Amino acid sequence: MRRKAVFVLCLVLAYCRFTSAQPTADGIGIDRQPFAKLSSWLGQLKVAKEDTTKVNLLLNIGGIYYWNDSKGSLDSAVIIGRLAAALSKSLNYTRGHNSACNLICNACTKKRDLQSAKAVLKDVYGEMYIRLLLVLNEYYINNKDASPAELHKALPYLEQARKLSARQRSRRWMTESAIAQAKYHFRLSEMTLGKNCFYRVIRYYQQTGDKQQEAHFWQELARYIPDSDSTYATEVYSIRKARTLFQELGNTEEVATCIWLEGYYHWQHNKPELTEKLYLLELQTLQAAKLDGELTASYQRLSGLYEKQRNFDKALHYALLGLKNLQILKDSSQFSSIYLALGNIHRSMGNYSEAINYYKLVYATTPVHRVWTYSLLRLLIDAEIKSGHPEEGLSFLQSFVKKRDTPQTSANRQLLAFAFGNCYSAIREYARAEAYYLEMIRLNKDVEYSQKANFSRMETVAGAEAYLTIGQFYTQNGKFERAGNYLKMALQSKKLTPAFERDTRHMLFKVDSAAGNLMAAIRHYQRFKFLNDSIENNTQNKEVLILKANFKAAEREKDIKLLTKEAALHKEKLELAARTEKYTYVGFAVLLCLLGLLYYGYRIKQSTNRQLLEQQKTISIKNASLIQLVTEKEWLLREVHHRVKNNLQIVISLLNSQSAYLKEEVAVNAIVESRHRIQAMSMLHQRIYQSEDLTSIGMSSYIHELVSYLDSSFNTGKRIIFNIDVEKIELDLSQAVPVGLILNEAITNSLKYAFPGGREGTVRVSFTKVAEEDILLSITDDGIGLPREFEIDAVETFGFRLMKGLAEDLEGNFQVRSECGMTLEVLFPHRILQAAAAPEPLATASV
Repeated sequence: MRRKAVFVLCLVLAYCRFTSAQPTADGIGIDRQPFAKLSSWLGQLKVAKEDTTKVNLLLNIGGIYYWNDSKGSLDSAVIIGRLAAALSKSLNYTRGHNSACNLICNACTKKRDLQSAKAVLKDVYGEMYIRLLLVLNEYYINNKDASPAELHKALPYLEQARKLSARQRSRRWMTESAIAQAKYHFRLSEMTLGKNCFYRVIRYYQQTGDKQQEAHFWQELARYIPDSDSTYATEVYSIRKARTLFQELGNTEEVATCIWLEGYYHWQHNKPELTEKLYLLELQTLQAAKLDGELTASYQRLSGLYEKQRNFDKALHYALLGLKNLQILKDSSQFSSIYLALGNIHRSMGNYSEAINYYKLVYATTPVHRVWTYSLLRLLIDAEIKSGHPEEGLSFLQSFVKKRDTPQTSANRQLLAFAFGNCYSAIREYARAEAYYLEMIRLNKDVEYSQKANFSRMETVAGAEAYLTIGQFYTQNGKFERAGNYLKMALQSKKLTPAFERDTRHMLFKVDSAAGNLMAAIRHYQRFKFLNDSIENNTQNKEVLILKANFKAAEREKDIKLLTKEAALHKEKLELAARTEKYTYVGFAVLLCLLGLLYYGYRIKQSTNRQLLEQQKTISIKNASLIQLVTEKEWLLREVHHRVKNNLQIVISLLNSQSAYLKEEVAVNAIVESRHRIQAMSMLHQRIYQSEDLTSIGMSSYIHELVSYLDSSFNTGKRIIFNIDVEKIELDLSQAVPVGLILNEAITNSLKYAFPGGREGTVRVSFTKVAEEDILLSITDDGIGLPREFEIDAVETFGFRLMKGLAEDLEGNFQVRSECGMTLEVLFPHRILQAAAAPEPLATASV
């Protein structure tokens, strides 16, 4: 009986061990499947046996429906996923069951059916459970319209996934959880926290020597960090790190990917020369490695670049090269991208009928969901209207909407409203057009918000274009007052380009003229003429430069051909002359010279060696004495700083003892403040004697330690959050002490006075280089701010006088502002050699 019980117990333990770590090999997403195979696979499904092959067939079909954008496709994906899950369970096919559950959960979240997605959790365990937790987390993160409050709902899933992956010691899912957490922080615009999540993963693979994974996650960081002026440097730095590692690994395909990604980031920040250089380098890299399957995408990128620069000859050249490459490879999956490029080129050239044909070919060859589906729809409708066929554009638009579910994002809904409004306006159904234009304006704020934390820049009409469009509509209909309001909002938009401003000024000229505001109308017209002339001159200059470049290239090709012919003739003559010349005397003379040089060198070498030996003995003796003196000096300096630190700690202890006997709150507060100031200086001396370099102090770790000390001293808990952005900068002690004391005073003031009555808030500390020779120290809080009558020059408090005096010691500029809180800034010159120009990405953190 006892043996039987032990046997049963062993079985139970073995089962528990298996179920607690159900492995999974795939990611959390769904692989794209070619739509063209749907009919074939459905035919195979009818005759398939009830085995694992049928499960895989069901999963492939479900993947097609998941990525299809037509109505009912997601419902079909869920049904097929459930069939695959049931069959896998009956066959004990674990991998199939995992993939089926993943398909169901992803499809339900894409449908915004969170309850059905959560219900799948009860059918999985172990690593698969973590996998689905991350799918539920992406339900919130991938929702581009999610508010911060909605995004916070993803945090419980993230925390649970992180804890479970750590408990199971699953490195794969610990990594996936960290990357998911990074995306979460990026959506909340918490760039430092998001980067640190990536850096933790990268640091792990650096320590384990896994260069492939390290390169992959440098690349992922560049892809996923939201693109902005402040993150531009991080994008370029990360993708270059990935490129270097892939080069060391010999992974040419990924090297090429890194090259074009860097070019894309430069293009987003108005550096077309760098973009062109990198795109051409990517093409050369792919051609040299004979990666023909990747050439079409490279041709398309170059075509798009030249189309934006209005260099249509080169744009068409590369687009047609891409089309030819696909025909050679017989690859139909990429035809849509080339058709899109050709459509854009013809639209830019004014060939709207050709552009419409290519745009419709894109939809015909790509029935599955695409990222730019609605942006392409906007281009097609614009071409229909400009070609004089708005009715055909409206008909296509209505057919398009019937075949698809309602777009989930506000950006796509705004693009639809924009397209419908333009169509109805073109066919003079102004009431319907106005309703769609007002819907477009209603969605404007949501789209602008979703763009802030998006992983890439979306092509939308939000901002200046939306306001200009409705302003033009009201101007054409004689509703000048309404038009004026929207046109003024267009001028205030952050996305105002010179072309948008030109058109807006022209509309405002008409509005003010109609209203009798002649002076305002004149000013708008003058600005319109100035912008119009500037844009035309720039366009003409670009066209002239392109023509000159083409002419020079043609001339250069002719010169090269002539030089090639001349070089061939000259070479033949030299070869004939070489056959007739004799080299005997020349060779004999060279041999004698070499012998003489060798003998002379031998004699010099012997003499030099004797001198070097004598000098080496003298130098060795002197070096030994110097090393001993330097070592003694360094130990003495460390001892001095150590004793200064200890004395300061004694002073702090005396102040603590004294405060215990004081009853007056003013005196106690004064002692506490003095203790903080002394602690700030004590930390500096401690850092000096503990570091290898006794001449400078690394401010990054010092500022983090000082902020942590003040946070714990005031015991704010989670009520006050510190955000710290500190570059890797080193200061000598004469500058580090004033900086530490200013930080202590400013942060102490914020903690004591900025958040009364238990108010929550944020304190931001920034210590960055703003020029080659200057450093900016900034402390900002979002508390109650300073009184309106506050004047820094009139304040006589000890803290402000101390900070002003310390700023003067730094030879810096001291400023205090009160805008939605208080901001204190000190701009001062850097007296020692600054750090390397490339910032160390791991030097920022958050408390």
